[in-house]
Amino acid sequence: MSTTIKALPVSGNLYGAVAADILAAACTAGVTSPVVAVIDRSIIANFSGKQTLMKGLAEGFATLLTKPWVHIRQPSVLAVFTVYSLTYATTNIAETISVTLNLDPTMPKFISSSVTNTGLTIWKDSLLTRWYGQGTPRPVQFRSYLCFGFRDSLTMAAAFTFPPILSRALQKEGISREVSDVACQLLMPCMFQFITTPVHLLGLDLYNRPGKIESGGIIGRTRAVGKEYLPSTFARMGRILPAFGFGGVINQKVRKSAKAAFS
Repeated sequence: MSTTIKALPVSGNLYGAVAADILAAACTAGVTSPVVAVIDRSIIANFSGKQTLMKGLAEGFATLLTKPWVHIRQPSVLAVFTVYSLTYATTNIAETISVTLNLDPTMPKFISSSVTNTGLTIWKDSLLTRWYGQGTPRPVQFRSYLCFGFRDSLTMAAAFTFPPILSRALQKEGISREVSDVACQLLMPCMFQFITTPVHLLGLDLYNRPGKIESGGIIGRTRAVGKEYLPSTFARMGRILPAFGFGGVINQKVRKSAKAAFS
């Protein structure tokens, strides 16, 4: 038996609703991208041995706070903005069209968010890996792409599919809808980082050390991933919280207000 997830109602004409979806996506990406870009490139630079994680975070956030206009024009920020603006826009529009057609938006949202985010994030990570990775920039291997794709599919499920389902379960236990929605949106993407981080690190290790001899084989890769697992997991929690935690909350609130204004 399928589970019906209550979505935002569509009011007014479809064009106004879609405009609200795009506006919410742009606002969400604009708020979250400067922070996420710092964490993304710090993780990659740390794993490649170019710079420690703490030094990368300190320098990145110092630039963000003292020279924000310089920071937001950096290619890494623009790449992250592209990923999140299009991911949220595609997911929002998929939900709007599903509700307009009186369809359950769960699967359309998951498919659209997974396809869009996976493709764009692989593109973004291939750029960041070449910019901040180890050695001379080179094409990213197919094995690394597979790791990044699997990571992103799980992230999209944690960001868009599971929070509404878990929220409904909490509401049945007597917790208010608003509290349930916000708590699940903030916590689910973060908790999934314990699963997705080692996949992410393996993709980076396959890029930085593509050969079996230099990587030490399976044991060598396991040690490399294990060494950076906890610090990278908490760092990725720090990036996923604004990207799909607070970002998800901002997206829904801006959508609701914009749909009312455009109706």
